[in-house]
Amino acid sequence: EVRKLAEDFDLPNRNRPDSQGLCFLGKVKFTDFMRIHLGDSPGDIVDAVTGEVIGTHHGVWFHTVGQRKGLGPFLIPQVTAVGPWYVVAKDPSKNVVYA
Repeated sequence: EVRKLAEDFDLPNRNRPDSQGLCFLGKVKFTDFMRIHLGDSPGDIVDAVTGEVIGTHHGVWFHTVGQRKGLGPFLIPQVTAVGPWYVVAKDPSKNVVYA
């Protein structure tokens, strides 16, 4: 929808590729920035349907709702075969990421 609006309004950035980064970080990787400022806080990745623990994350702040890319390495290997998996919710008070 946003791409369509950019095209309709002939915006100069209409053909730029999507970016998941934060422009003010420059060459610093997002995960490095977050780890420096917030550290690691391991917790469970839970199947939102079954309630089963399907993996372990390093901190809820490393994941965003809707995220798919980069989630696989944190999941139990058997679980990755029934994916794709997406982050559907987070509960920072319980340190849980739901997929």
